Amino acid sequence: MPWQKKLLMNFSTFATLITKCKKSISKKYQEAWKNGLTGYPLVDACMRCLNETGYLNFRMRALVVSFFTHNLWQPWQDATTHLSQMFLDFEPGIHFPQLQMQAGETGINMLRIYNPVKNSLEHDPEVQFIKKWVPELRKLETPFAHEPYLMTEMDQQFNSFNLGKDYPYPIVDIDETRKKATETLWNMRKDRIVKSESKRILKKHRTSK
Repeated sequence: MPWQKKLLMNFSTFATLITKCKKSISKKYQEAWKNGLTGYPLVDACMRCLNETGYLNFRMRALVVSFFTHNLWQPWQDATTHLSQMFLDFEPGIHFPQLQMQAGETGINMLRIYNPVKNSLEHDPEVQFIKKWVPELRKLETPFAHEPYLMTEMDQQFNSFNLGKDYPYPIVDIDETRKKATETLWNMRKDRIVKSESKRILKKHRTSK
């Protein structure tokens, strides 16, 4: 939409870090993320819940954006269209800066990369949320519902479950992709131009006494 492009242009000028963070677009990754078919139950449950209800709490919003921008290494701008169409409480002035911040590309905010498995175990220990929105995992025992990709061939036979057919394999390795994203973004923060731009942004938006 024209208004979205205009807003993206405005918010994209906030930090030089963005121009230095080149990411290859993967339509395959983006479609899997949109449809809740990434192979990570909590991410998939969140996306399916959002698509159905138009709502996610703050942690879930941060998690799905983190997964998109850090683990899938996709441009945060590419997440905006789908999310802005799904969120019932969409507000441009909040939505776009939050996306950029969660992507770790403002140059001034702390980098946070959410681990979907850790969050799944901590915030949905009985997998009630996951099993509600990812029904193909309902018959699995709790540990496997959190991490179905850990099932052996024998586990799958005992549970009448076919990984890759009943539920997708993970599309990325979260440990490897987290490491890559962390190293890339932190190294960019050391860049002289990024440091200068970060100071300029802080000076401009700092509350004067």
